Amino acid sequence: MKKGLLFALALSVGTLAIGQNVSKLHHNTINCKPVTTKMDFQKDDIAGPIKTSAQTKGVISGSDIGFSNNIYTALVESQSALSYNASLNLLSYTHRGKVGDNGATSSGDIMVSTSSNDGATWSTSLYLADDATAPHYNRYPGGVIYNPAGNTTVSDAYVVYSGPSHDGSGGNNAWNANFFGSGKVDATNIVNQYFPSNGAFIRNSMQTTDDGKVHIIGASTIDAPYSHDSTYVYTGTFNSTTNGFDWTSYNFHTDFSVGSDGGVNAYAWFWETAFSKDGTVGYMWTIGRDAVNDYLSFMPIVWKTTNSGTTWTKMPVFDFSTVANITAHLRPMGGSTYARPAFNNKIEGIVDVNNELHLMCYVKSAFSSNLDSLDYTYFYSTNLKTNPIMDIFTTSTGWDARHLGDIASFEVADDEGNYGDQGWDLRLQASRTDDGTKVFATWTDSDTNNAWTGANGTFINVLPDLYVAGYDVVNDLRTNPTNFTFGTAFEGDFFFHYTSDVAKTDNGIYTVHTSKINLGADPLQPVTHVYMNGITFTDADFISNPGFKSSIDNKVSVSQNRPNPFNGNTQIDINLDKAANVSVEVINITGQTVYSMNLGRKASGTHTVNLNSNNLSSGIYFYTVTAGTSQVTKKMIVK
Repeated sequence: MKKGLLFALALSVGTLAIGQNVSKLHHNTINCKPVTTKMDFQKDDIAGPIKTSAQTKGVISGSDIGFSNNIYTALVESQSALSYNASLNLLSYTHRGKVGDNGATSSGDIMVSTSSNDGATWSTSLYLADDATAPHYNRYPGGVIYNPAGNTTVSDAYVVYSGPSHDGSGGNNAWNANFFGSGKVDATNIVNQYFPSNGAFIRNSMQTTDDGKVHIIGASTIDAPYSHDSTYVYTGTFNSTTNGFDWTSYNFHTDFSVGSDGGVNAYAWFWETAFSKDGTVGYMWTIGRDAVNDYLSFMPIVWKTTNSGTTWTKMPVFDFSTVANITAHLRPMGGSTYARPAFNNKIEGIVDVNNELHLMCYVKSAFSSNLDSLDYTYFYSTNLKTNPIMDIFTTSTGWDARHLGDIASFEVADDEGNYGDQGWDLRLQASRTDDGTKVFATWTDSDTNNAWTGANGTFINVLPDLYVAGYDVVNDLRTNPTNFTFGTAFEGDFFFHYTSDVAKTDNGIYTVHTSKINLGADPLQPVTHVYMNGITFTDADFISNPGFKSSIDNKVSVSQNRPNPFNGNTQIDINLDKAANVSVEVINITGQTVYSMNLGRKASGTHTVNLNSNNLSSGIYFYTVTAGTSQVTKKMIVK
């Protein structure tokens, strides 16, 4: 909604023009099941062209992995579709099949593709077929590589896979089973099992560890009112007698705060887990408001194990609004002088060399502490129209955070992307080197010069590019957030990507294993899975001062406006420690932005700004001055 021009603002050197701006509020949808529980009853005999990957103009290129009958194999970024084993230099990719390809007779057949030459070529085999007689229709698969201790032969390694299955009857109760399977890379010794689902989708954060274990997590919910039922962490142990895996589960219930409608205030469906390389230390988490320590915002709530998942202990619920490295990149809440983070509902993480947890987070600015509007956030957290990507991590005393980059476009709703009934988000994912000394985040964002603009004036991520940022845990160094697809044949065409939880290390070159999907004309058309060659950093890319905004770039002090209260003119002084881009924004008591202006780059020193209250009614207002990445907010009163 456009605002009227309420202030005239001038520096002593002259008068500046005033621009109009749009509403800044966004209402998060909570307490609802994800759209990714589609039954997917499409015909299995769909035929049609498959778009094969094009070579790039630059340093990255694509190689075809395999094919699926439709996009529904890859809706959930938490599926561990892409996996890497460093000791064998072996890649695997788990996906549903395409009828007529490599023995697949149904779109629910589970295929595993492997590559032992850095993704240049792939071999695909059928490991689990849909069973219409049971019936079991397999969906949303993930898979990892298990390498027995001492093995150096690729064909003697195993692939392990899992996912949910439905019986074809329709409705959420139809998801009555989860499949667990494994087999050698050469497609021998295949063992498949189905277990009752207990309402839980077992498909998130599959990982193998050096103690020979495989872990995966899922949760069950109750519909009326929507609430968390149980969380299940499955652990698989290799059985040399059966050449399969014996699976056990740790399940528990936990309480979250409850809204006025009786629904649980948590994204209780989205549970994730991550383990250390040796498998001893592990974490699991979801996003919600704790039933006891409610900090009035949706934030990570974490459990930890130090005995390979035998028992879990809930970590102290943490108030992330106390972390200055987060709030430095957020705008204050309406009617307040401080900021509170609001976390996105899906967060991926890894465990580093020090057994500390890193969560790669998309963070927005909460709008209010009012109980009726806790699920409202500002569209953008900064005047640069971006929201930060953060690595929040555990420490010996609690939590801290570092800024990895920013995102300017928003998730594509199911009716926005011109792709049938299916939208997508930034698919933020986490990876680490095998030794845990370097961690990475990957996500997609659209060039705002080309992105579509939504009805509310925000940019929509319809032309996604791939961004990657890395952090050196040992030396405290970061890379720039890097757009790997800009200027290539893949620019604006990086859809439904996956990143393996382990990245390759090779003489100071770090390859972040990533895949994308070439889409069909609509969600029911065949798709091509593509491995991306050339997503790499070198040791030289890790530096102490990346060339993007950070919380230490600028410091600004802002005076109280004078006079205050006022009617007519008032002044504020802005003092800069160093040159910076400066902007001013004014909001009213309800949180509506009534004025904003980019003043351009200003030199260090003091600058006086004149504000005029023409056409402004009496009342309380808040003005925020942003210099670089620093922000100061103060209250003023119009008589």
